[in-house]
Amino acid sequence: MKRRIVHALGALTLAMASTAAAEPQPRPAPPTAIASTIAPSPFAALSPGNRRIAVALFESQNPTAPSARPMTLEQIAQERRSGKTWNVVFQAMKSQGLIQAETLAQALGRHDRARHSRS
Repeated sequence: MKRRIVHALGALTLAMASTAAAEPQPRPAPPTAIASTIAPSPFAALSPGNRRIAVALFESQNPTAPSARPMTLEQIAQERRSGKTWNVVFQAMKSQGLIQAETLAQALGRHDRARHSRS
């Protein structure tokens, strides 16, 4: 009787080992993608609402001083991304003679009206 139990356990163990060997081994996980080291442009990193303001400031530029060079859209966006408020960015551009609008709201309103009249 003991012999039968030992023999049955041996056969069962052998069957389990052969079943485990027949199962396909799991494939190793593919290497994780390496994060891109290229950072998005300052403008692309802005929210849609902030992009609208940056474009409005960019298109509002009308330098009056001969030495004043208009800021690029990326430069304007970088000013915002550096932690400055839009009003501070606007005031800096105004003090450089890049924008003639009296207030940021006035610059945004003119931009919106011009955009809607083109449509």
